[in-house]
Amino acid sequence: MSKGSSPARRRITVVGAVFAVALGTGVSGAASATAAGDGAALACPVGYLCLQPQSGSRTVLVRQGERASFSPALRVAEVTNSTRVTYCVTGDFSYALGAGRTQSRESSVVSVAPMPPGGACLL
Repeated sequence: MSKGSSPARRRITVVGAVFAVALGTGVSGAASATAAGDGAALACPVGYLCLQPQSGSRTVLVRQGERASFSPALRVAEVTNSTRVTYCVTGDFSYALGAGRTQSRESSVVSVAPMPPGGACLL
């Protein structure tokens, strides 16, 4: 960048670089694809559980520590946990999804919630 660059231009460049890393590489803010055993994980912001609907519509974000219910059930292609807690995913295929993990499997999700104290999902 030249010496004559304005502070606003430098700020835009930095913000653009951050977005490129977060969205382009999937390294920052996305769960590891290798942890799930698949080729590509959903880009998911740090601090969120992300549900990718099968319909290809907008990703559903659930902030760390919060729960969500879906009626009718949400048909998903992939669920990515970019939080620091394990989540219980309930539906036609219920499971515990650990921090930093991705589950790539078409299923219906009725609810998601942090794993309760004691370490067991009521599936």
